[in-house]
Amino acid sequence: MTTSIKATKANAISTLISGLAILGFQHQLMVMFEINETLPFIIVGGVITFFSLTMFMEIKKQRALALLWIVAQDTLFVLASIVILILQPFDISTTGYVIIGLFLLPILYFIKSQSKGIIEMDVIGHSGTKRLTFSRVVKASKNTVWDVITDIENYHEVASNIDKVEIVSGEGEGLVRSCSHGNDSWTETCTLWEDQNQYSFVVNTNAPDYPYPFKYLKGTWKVNETNTRETEIIMIFDFEFKKSYQKLLLYPMLKWKFSKVAQNLLKKWEKIIVK
Repeated sequence: MTTSIKATKANAISTLISGLAILGFQHQLMVMFEINETLPFIIVGGVITFFSLTMFMEIKKQRALALLWIVAQDTLFVLASIVILILQPFDISTTGYVIIGLFLLPILYFIKSQSKGIIEMDVIGHSGTKRLTFSRVVKASKNTVWDVITDIENYHEVASNIDKVEIVSGEGEGLVRSCSHGNDSWTETCTLWEDQNQYSFVVNTNAPDYPYPFKYLKGTWKVNETNTRETEIIMIFDFEFKKSYQKLLLYPMLKWKFSKVAQNLLKKWEKIIVK
């Protein structure tokens, strides 16, 4: 079980218990907080219980962007509670404020553990390198599929994040191509070429106009013959961020956005192959 799943499950269970406890012990809490109404506990308990149910939904899905949103909500709750503890704007007992402070301790732990889970998500072993893999089975021979996905010079026609591609030098392994998107441009070098099997490009992330936050990025494209009439296209992207905080704050959005680009690319290739 990954850190992300463990953290989400523990957070969901703990939050559900807390929410139900607040709803179930309203009158006892009224005495402890020295207030005469249950409405605040009904509202807080209901919101916390609902929040826990949204986390249970993410235990299986493990969507990075949704997990970051959970962390953000927990963080906002903690910050708001700290402000309340400092200003003490409500007419409640000292015991009530102490309970609010103690309630923050497990939340701080879950913020830390879920953040760690996002950082470790899709990491290859203990390398720190993240990997995203996308695939699609198309009804065509391996040779036909290979011819389409190796149209290197026209890659921009299927990849929505690239406007133009030009071959700078070479062919096969060692080939260098120039790519651009808007005013940004960079070069990519082919580091692997196994005919009818796979090829890889490593991006020059140090290019002055390179727009993405990577210090390393390699893309690999493979074809696997599932049977004589079907072939699987596999795309693998290995990358490392330039800054540590980007693993937490940028990765969820990047994964969501890049997944859309990759799936759209595969869809366009399929249309070309089976037309």
